[in-house]
Amino acid sequence: MRVASAVVVLLVAALAGRAQSPRWAAFQGVRLGGSIDDVLALGGECRAADAAGELGPGTSAYMFAQSAFQSALPHYHPPSDSAATRAALRLGTMCVAPLLDNRARAVVAAIDRRVVAVVVWFDGARPDRLSADSVRAIAYAEWGRPTYPSPNLDTWWGTRTRSYVLIPRLREGGPAEWTWPRVILLDIAACTAFDRRLHRAGAPGEAVEC
Repeated sequence: MRVASAVVVLLVAALAGRAQSPRWAAFQGVRLGGSIDDVLALGGECRAADAAGELGPGTSAYMFAQSAFQSALPHYHPPSDSAATRAALRLGTMCVAPLLDNRARAVVAAIDRRVVAVVVWFDGARPDRLSADSVRAIAYAEWGRPTYPSPNLDTWWGTRTRSYVLIPRLREGGPAEWTWPRVILLDIAACTAFDRRLHRAGAPGEAVEC
């Protein structure tokens, strides 16, 4: 009976863990809630968030916040808020790791060494670059069909984590607003905490929940 009870406890714990970590909480070995040690194991490198620009293009605190958190926040923070954005991420760590045979790179934000947001950028300059359809196929294979599909933004929606695949939008008579697809994974509580820190740091308006 004790063995049976122990098995039941383990099964309940396993099911609870699955409920807390949906499939879309991880992408190609990078996991929300995971340690930055996992990012380093993929060949990544990390810096304090206020020195993240040393990691390459798109890794400044402001650019990362624009790419990751703006997908979930119902309001926009303009470039004039960049100082507050840097202050809001100052306590964190940012990392960059190669993915998919260097055809993509994950830009990761962590608080207390725990991953809270990920943006995956795809290298469109490579001859073996991944098309939008290929990126979608990879996400669907890992996460299943999106909760909210659309031509330009597929969303996987959960109470604790939310993930997106963004596909380039073509402007009428002009180039795409962005050139290549992006994949975004977001810890919702961390997103809300970020917005609160941002407004405490001087951004106008009131903090909101993601």
